[in-house]
This record gives sequence, C-alpha cells and structure tokens, in this order.
Amino acid sequence: MTHAFSVDVEDWYQVSDFEEIVEFSAWHWYESRVIANTERTLALLDEAGVRATFFILAWNVHRHPELPRMISAAGHEIGSHGYSHGLAYEMGEEPFRRDVERSKKLLEDITGTPVVGYRAPSFSITTRSLWALDVLLDLGFQYDSSIFPVRDTLYGIPGARRFPFPITRNGRTLTEFPMSTVRYAGRTLPVGGGAYLRLLPYWYTRWGLRRLERERRAAILYVHPWELDPDQPRVRVRGKRGLSTHYYRLRTTEGKLRQLLSDFRFAPVAQVLQLAPA
Repeated sequence: MTHAFSVDVEDWYQVSDFEEIVEFSAWHWYESRVIANTERTLALLDEAGVRATFFILAWNVHRHPELPRMISAAGHEIGSHGYSHGLAYEMGEEPFRRDVERSKKLLEDITGTPVVGYRAPSFSITTRSLWALDVLLDLGFQYDSSIFPVRDTLYGIPGARRFPFPITRNGRTLTEFPMSTVRYAGRTLPVGGGAYLRLLPYWYTRWGLRRLERERRAAILYVHPWELDPDQPRVRVRGKRGLSTHYYRLRTTEGKLRQLLSDFRFAPVAQVLQLAPA
C-alpha cells in the first residue's frame, strides 16, 4: 500500500494561530526560516527515498523565488496552499478566487509546470465554504485535499466521506482526497500527521495507518517545515481555539517523521490518485 505524503510549506509566523498578533501586512518584518526548514524536510525525504507533494503558500515565493524551484528540482509535486493563508470561510468567494488564482499562476510561472492540486489553509473548506470547490473547478485544479471529516472548532465536516471521491459540476470533475481518519469505537479519529504526529505517541499514527492498510485504503499524511524547527522564535498567542499547540513537542517531529518514512511507503498525491498528467 502506497500512501500520499504532503508538506504544507509555510513560514513559522504564517499560521492561523498567530493571526491575532501577526498581521499579513507585517509578514515581511519577521525572520524567515522557511528555506532552511524546507531544506531539512527535503533532506529527510531524500534520505528515505520518498517523493511528496508540497503545497506552497505562494506569498513566500516573492520573498524566495528559489523555494518552488528547489522543491521541483528534487522531484516533488508542487501544489497550491493559496497566497495569503486566509481561511476560506472567512475570506468569501471572490477574495478566495483571487487568492488561489494568484498563487496558482505564480507557482506555474516560476516552475513551468501545471499546478493541479490545492489544500486550503487550516483545512478551511467546511460546510460554510463548499462554494470553494466550484472555484477550484473553475481554476482548473484536478484535486483538492482540504476536507477533514472530523469535528473541530477551526475546521472539519463531521460525517463527510472519508476516502477519495469525485466532485462533478457541469461535466468537470475534481477529486477530493480528505484528510485521513480511522473509525474506532463509534468515533472518527484523525491520523493525518501534523499536530497529531507531534502531540500523540508514534504508535498511534502507526496503528492508524496499519488499520487503513487492512481496509486497503491509502492515507494522506502532512507536515509543516516549521514543525522540524524547535529553535524558531517564540510569540505569546492564545490561538483560534483559545489554546495554541504550535510549539508543543517540536523536538519530537524529526524522529517520528524518520520512523514514519521508514515504516510506510509514500508517493505524491497525484500519483496515489493516479491522475493523468496535466
């Protein structure tokens, strides 16, 4: 079984939990660590012989034009994570369209290759923003990986379909690859990586993926480059849930990620979905 591995490429200060004190207009004042952290991520993947999908927050491309180039040169798929890390359900349809279109064009211009995959910041395609899927179809994306079939104050569509499925509108089709979950004791539990990989013991992630393999289902995992950077600057925030987990257990990420890449087989999202080249 080959699972999909993905990286949401953001700098340490660009996360939703920091919005209350780090305004988008002030991003250029903050120390950038995204190149070094992405290089660290690339090195781990190269060591394991794994190719992945990198969903790039395109604002960083203005600051670091070399960012998508070095990812693409290493053989990884380039996807869009939007431009400004705005949450879809807070932005509204037209600002969302402009944001995603801008990111797609910028990434394609820099790399010279089509960008066919998208992931919303903080998985913010929810029941409040399902119109975003039509926007992605309009913009020519082949797949989305933004829906999380769990209940959370920041994201999630409880009861959503848990495995890849087509969304068809007017003869056009977008494949949704929901973030991975397992069913246990009547509950839907997340096993998608990211904070769940950092905060929970490694056996939990391994158990979840083995359970999906027994069901013959491919999982999708994700990580942020800043999660490999325990020495990043500290700011005091409450986070959108009233408690931010941003800095929790950062020193555990690299070891867990090495083990994960050793224990399972991974490939880019488009490959796992068996999508035809654009």
